Amino acid sequence: MSEQEVKAEHVLKGVMLTEKTAFMAESQNVYAFDVPLDANKIEIRKAVEAAFEVRVVSVNTITRLGRPKRHRQHFSQGQTKKRALVKLHAEDRISLY
Repeated sequence: MSEQEVKAEHVLKGVMLTEKTAFMAESQNVYAFDVPLDANKIEIRKAVEAAFEVRVVSVNTITRLGRPKRHRQHFSQGQTKKRALVKLHAEDRISLY
């Protein structure tokens, strides 16, 4: 992904809309996005700036390992997910509603 032109729809899977992220968006100007596991902070920054035409101040990422599951004698692991917390410039906003 890093060598070629990165498209926003390939990097940003979706927007996380929960009570906590809505509060963060209003108070701290931080928005949460689901991203692929192989996306890095630079690609996420470029994708958000291109998709929403805003200025990104910082990007923090969280990788959540899938939790172990058991069904009778068989063990498996849930899906691993990656989330990006993107802080925007004080004058910029994203309209999600």
